[in-house]
Amino acid sequence: MYKVELTIVRPNGNTEISDITARFDAMTQPIFNKIKDATEKAGKGNVIEARWYHDVTNYAELAKKYNNLQNEGAEGFVPDPDYFAKTGQLVTTQKIDTYR
Repeated sequence: MYKVELTIVRPNGNTEISDITARFDAMTQPIFNKIKDATEKAGKGNVIEARWYHDVTNYAELAKKYNNLQNEGAEGFVPDPDYFAKTGQLVTTQKIDTYR
């Protein structure tokens, strides 16, 4: 699950939270800066914050441990995430990145 929201102070003083997930499935500082500048230049208000809610897993950590246990080295076989999910080892948590 992911979601991108902007907090915008409109020219009339109202604060609005806008869901922009349909146009942006991720957020970075450079993208935020462009949105902020374009919104201000268009006279639509001041974007004060962006929040990107996204899921993260421990797959990379599990893959590294599996690779080391199998003594395969850097080029060894690593199962896909489904293997770890079926064994109950794959953990997914939600992360919130904030940009200002």
